[in-house]
Amino acid sequence: MRSFAILFFSAAVPLYAAAAADAQPALVPIPQSDLRRSAQEQIPQAFIGAWKLDPAASHYQTAAPKMQYRIFDYTKDGKFLCDYITLSAKGTQTAGNWAVPLDGTPGNEYTRPYGSTPFAVVTLKKQDETTLYLTAARFGKMFEAGTFTVSPDGNMLTFRYQQGAKQDVAIYRRWDMLN
Repeated sequence: MRSFAILFFSAAVPLYAAAAADAQPALVPIPQSDLRRSAQEQIPQAFIGAWKLDPAASHYQTAAPKMQYRIFDYTKDGKFLCDYITLSAKGTQTAGNWAVPLDGTPGNEYTRPYGSTPFAVVTLKKQDETTLYLTAARFGKMFEAGTFTVSPDGNMLTFRYQQGAKQDVAIYRRWDMLN
């Protein structure tokens, strides 16, 4: 005899699979981790929102930006979206973005000075609900690697990264754009 599974879902009732073997159905709970299908459910919610660099709390061995804002969100196709705007140490402003899945699949980073030509290739891998591992490469050579980590209270984002032999720590505070 054939076996089959039927999925039932209701906002008020947990999702179950009814497995029928020999016409004897049994309800078996489906783990919540197996239900993650939308981008919103795949992206750790602690990251979503706007972040403002705290230059006084950050530590740079490279040229420290005067200011940076990052906005993390998700796309309809399950990618983690990062938009940013930076005011460099020299006073130059630039903006950029990248959108990548959390499985290490590469995606293009675009910056205003480069237009529609990708500036870099970015990968992002989810380590857990509060930590993401990033790499960035240009011309096939990795120039940056590090981790984004959200604090337990969800109000601080730490980006520890290495560029060559130099290690930087950028501290961001959750930013309410309306206040």
